[in-house]
Amino acid sequence: MSIAEILLVVAGLSINVFLISQKDGAMIRRIRPGSLLMLCVFFFVFESLSMFAGFRLTRITFFRNSSSTDLKKFCYFCAVVLFLIIAAYMLFKAFTEREIDEHLTEISVSRTIFQAIGVAVFAFICGIGWGFIGHNIYMATGVLAAATVIAVFSGTYMGYRDGCRYRKGFFTVGGSCLLFVGVEILVRYL
Repeated sequence: MSIAEILLVVAGLSINVFLISQKDGAMIRRIRPGSLLMLCVFFFVFESLSMFAGFRLTRITFFRNSSSTDLKKFCYFCAVVLFLIIAAYMLFKAFTEREIDEHLTEISVSRTIFQAIGVAVFAFICGIGWGFIGHNIYMATGVLAAATVIAVFSGTYMGYRDGCRYRKGFFTVGGSCLLFVGVEILVRYL
């Protein structure tokens, strides 16, 4: 996988985290540094570990030691399907989300854990797709972790300041990044 593909996958996943943080930022009364740090840690840990776990799932002996071209093509096909599912979800959200401009709540641990688990599912699926393609996961996970922290900070502050404007555009860009990666894998490997 090229650097461009890594950056597109990371951008797609990070935009999802950014949008969740933006929504949280729009709903909170004020930004507390401890709460923001908690958001960063939860998303950082859940997303990084989930992507790595998805990758490790594809390293089981059955996949790793197979020399069958049919199995490899099936794995590439699975990677395409997984990336396209996430892209479709993000594009769907681009056209169905409503805007939020109210500062009503505080950041809660239970809601943050629930959101981090939801994001982790996408990262896990991307990790599986990554593993089926057979590329190194360490650089991608490191870049994803750094991008996640940046996305949480910037999303929370943008949401607090501007509400949830531009969500449709961000969802469209994130979904398009993952859609492009899925189509590119389809064209290159199948």
